[in-house]
Amino acid sequence: MKGLILLFCAVLMVGCAQFQTLEELELAAIATGDWSAVEKREKAIARRQAQMGPACSDGLVAICESRGADDNCRCVSRRAMRDIFQNF
Repeated sequence: MKGLILLFCAVLMVGCAQFQTLEELELAAIATGDWSAVEKREKAIARRQAQMGPACSDGLVAICESRGADDNCRCVSRRAMRDIFQNF
């Protein structure tokens, strides 16, 4: 029972933790000149989006290319994927 109460308190504390939106972080960065928190949040957002990737239909695979800050993803067939990698 004690463990359940501690678990509930921990969940409650995490749920009430302060969360700043990206816009709030940007406003604070403009005021302070420290953009590290904004960059950290943008990297986390990009990582989350990369993990999700595009939704491809059956028989297709997502191919993503990163060029600087731009990530371009497209769906290709498995056959085309094999052809791409056999040429290397």
